[in-house]
Amino acid sequence: MGIKNKIIGLSLVASAQLVLLGAVIPEDKGTVSGLVRLGVVNQNNEANTDTYATALGGILKYETPMWNDLKLGVAGYGSQKIGFATGSYDAGKTNPDFFDVNGNSFVYLGEAYLDYAAYDLNIRIGRQLIDTPLVNTDEIRMLPNTFEAAMGTYGGIEKTTLTAGYIKRWAGFDSPRGHNDSINKFKKFGETHISKGASLVGIANESIDKLSLQGWFYAIDEVSDAAYVDATYKIVYCELGSLDFSIQAARFSEKSDVTGSLTNIDGNVYGLGANYELGMVTLGAAYNEAFNKDGKYVSLGLGGGPYYTSMEEWTIDGMEDAKSYRGSIAVDLSDVGARGLTLTSAYGVFKSAPADQKVEEWDVVALYHYNDVLSADISYAMINDRNHNADGSNGDAGYDRFLARLHYSF
Repeated sequence: MGIKNKIIGLSLVASAQLVLLGAVIPEDKGTVSGLVRLGVVNQNNEANTDTYATALGGILKYETPMWNDLKLGVAGYGSQKIGFATGSYDAGKTNPDFFDVNGNSFVYLGEAYLDYAAYDLNIRIGRQLIDTPLVNTDEIRMLPNTFEAAMGTYGGIEKTTLTAGYIKRWAGFDSPRGHNDSINKFKKFGETHISKGASLVGIANESIDKLSLQGWFYAIDEVSDAAYVDATYKIVYCELGSLDFSIQAARFSEKSDVTGSLTNIDGNVYGLGANYELGMVTLGAAYNEAFNKDGKYVSLGLGGGPYYTSMEEWTIDGMEDAKSYRGSIAVDLSDVGARGLTLTSAYGVFKSAPADQKVEEWDVVALYHYNDVLSADISYAMINDRNHNADGSNGDAGYDRFLARLHYSF
């Protein structure tokens, strides 16, 4: 085992001992928190070699006590390969979702920030978590996306939150992963990675009874300008039932990269969604449609995106003039003896007429929340590339993906 892997292993052992021994730092000395996660992923590809991975990873975080409205926070992130032969995923066997660009374990400083909070104002500078529609953590594998940023929020207006920020770099599962880029490396935006960064402003309002509104503007250098709005109206009509309707819209305006070439991220997206809850059952339906010029498409932004039809794997990202549909049924089994267990099945269709693409996806997901400390999720996604061209070539982009994660939070 190399020195780097030894360091990762020792870090994870230290984190586990901290949890198991119940070690705590006195409140006046700060707080320790974190996550230990065991993950397994197996992907069977129609056209390429099947891949798999097993890893133990997580987060160990420390925050200082507040002093003059200021505090510091740092968090180590790591993922350690376990349970199967080591080696590079370039060999075609190791799934890259948990590892670095060479298919190896890693550890890095995922968060490191200075936080100021007073008079309804919060300012955080440094590596941090961000959750907005087009910039978000999207924690769908081992670790969340994190961002090097300066972010500010103001909540002094009743039922209204104002947000503004500037982002320099990011790391995580959704960040670029090319020849020299890894999940654990903070990198700039755009293909050339010399972007000046991204700025954003947003407002969220809940002053109207049962109605939630938000609007955002993003300027992402060498990628696109983007505006996003959505609204959700919820009706609670009885003790066991509710109905909510949602509408969303986004506008992308492409930019030029450092070579002068346009990025092709340009167009409009519209979406409708509805969820009907009655007792232990929730039914969902959603629709998204994108309108683009020839050769253009829309984006998820920096993260998993906000679109109502997004499935476990497939979205409208990168599809020209996309049309997508999603239907789902979720059953909360708490009332029939399985407290904390929810089963969900969803079906989605994604089409692009100009590219003659059609992708179908079936998802089956089980979520188990035992308590605030222990939880788990298992999902199985089946992607069918009907026209064998969804990856932009004549190859079949279809695959089945199994993912299981066990989470221990402290």
